Amino acid sequence: MTDLIDPRVTMGEGGTPMVALPRLAERWGLKALWGKAEYVNPTGSYKDRIAAASLSVALRDGMRGWIATSSGNGGAAMSAYGARAGLPGVLCVLTDAPVEKLGSIAPYGVLQLSMDRMGPDVMGRLAEIATTEGLQLTITAHAYNPVGMRGADAIGHEIAGHGRATHVYVPTGGGGLLVATARGLRDRGHDAAVVVAQPAGCAPIARAVNKEIVEPRIDDWSTRVSGLQLPVPPDGELAREAVTASGGWGAPVDDDDAWVAQELLARTEGVFVEPASALALAAVRKDAAAGRLGADDEPCVVLTGHGLKDLGRFTGADRRPTPTTLDEVQDRVRAWLR
Repeated sequence: MTDLIDPRVTMGEGGTPMVALPRLAERWGLKALWGKAEYVNPTGSYKDRIAAASLSVALRDGMRGWIATSSGNGGAAMSAYGARAGLPGVLCVLTDAPVEKLGSIAPYGVLQLSMDRMGPDVMGRLAEIATTEGLQLTITAHAYNPVGMRGADAIGHEIAGHGRATHVYVPTGGGGLLVATARGLRDRGHDAAVVVAQPAGCAPIARAVNKEIVEPRIDDWSTRVSGLQLPVPPDGELAREAVTASGGWGAPVDDDDAWVAQELLARTEGVFVEPASALALAAVRKDAAAGRLGADDEPCVVLTGHGLKDLGRFTGADRRPTPTTLDEVQDRVRAWLR
């Protein structure tokens, strides 16, 4: 979909590397393990691809500006690309979004409106406002922004071009990223199984794929993983169909396992990603331990966003450096290296 992107809007998004994760692959008994490094995009997440496409459409159609919802990553992406396009923006953000994500939106000067939830009623009302006010609706879901979402198809294209992934693990909230990635894989004739990774406390798509519930929607949820807190995913049914057609499955993961995987990835491979990305890696670990993945498999995890997007777990008093005098340094070094 690169022909969709207006040259006035692009900032070098896409073409992200497939990063080998050999130490974790060996530890978990896999032939290889890959990370699709979406965190290297201009604002640090895969949503730059969608923003570039969405704002290109806004320019093409002569819109006055844009309006969207966001838990953080999409807001930063739309704000940056909106500024690039010269179009004002309105962003409804979650009240409890990580401060790092909200802070990354502030420099672009968009109108931020804080809300405590982002359900279908909110999105539907914003769609009405967009139509009335001549704004591009840039919500990152096929249900509301189908052309803009085609910008994410290239993730699947690029994984297919690499050619080695046997499974693609996608961290999933609303389902849009998974749908686009699966479509991109199929467009290039790649037959990797697509696995939907979701927090166990909010896993409507994974549970529907696994036939635990009839529809990919739930009433009650509990997860602290930012970006994946959508009990009624707007692209839930499309995502379920994509996973099933690929021969994939649902992989619900506990929040605590995501935290463990986040630090394990950073300490073992030097890659620091946001908790949502780490949750998908935790799903690989869980499936390898259960024998669902084995010595002939090369799973790929879509690493959706940089770890700098959500630093809350790393900024507490317990994470502060140990007070040390110069005379103590050598003894501390020796103790650390034992």
